[in-house]
Amino acid sequence: MTERPQGRKTRDRYRIHTEITRSAILHMEDALDIGKLRLLLFRYKRGEGAQASASHYLDLADARVLCSDLAEGRLAERFVDYKGSPSGREGKPLSRVLKVEDRGERTRNPIVIEVTNGPGEVMGEGAIKPAGEPDAVVAILLSRWQARRLAAAVQAHLAAWEVITFRQRTQATADRLREADPAALYQVEPTGDG
Repeated sequence: MTERPQGRKTRDRYRIHTEITRSAILHMEDALDIGKLRLLLFRYKRGEGAQASASHYLDLADARVLCSDLAEGRLAERFVDYKGSPSGREGKPLSRVLKVEDRGERTRNPIVIEVTNGPGEVMGEGAIKPAGEPDAVVAILLSRWQARRLAAAVQAHLAAWEVITFRQRTQATADRLREADPAALYQVEPTGDG
């Protein structure tokens, strides 16, 4: 754990894979303790350093489908994911938007991964929607080979995590069920034949 300036603790994230292009860096990181993967993007200029950074937390179920498509070298459709935090920067809502698209066969780097971070507005029971212009927009353009390499690394990491944590995850589910209603674990649903 590392200490943040505001006094909050944050986990050091294991870096699953990194892609570096002439103007952007993408780090894919493990945030599986909260059921997500963290994408961290930087836009930079050589010799000048980072110009902007943006991050997004991708749900595990979405990551599996997205990486399956990317591993095949194409996206079935454009992917857009809206997330956020009700108490982001300076305690104000923070919007995070991830867009992944395939620009087609005629471009050298057809896979575009873009993350935007900016002011957000809390809706209903905690959903965050963008409110105004984003503070940071960072995109990385990947070749199909780079996208497949990224997806393969993420899929391998998820497979290893599932094996290593299987007993822990299944035992926790059984414990929750047992605490809620111990008899429910052993009940058999009646059939309609009699």
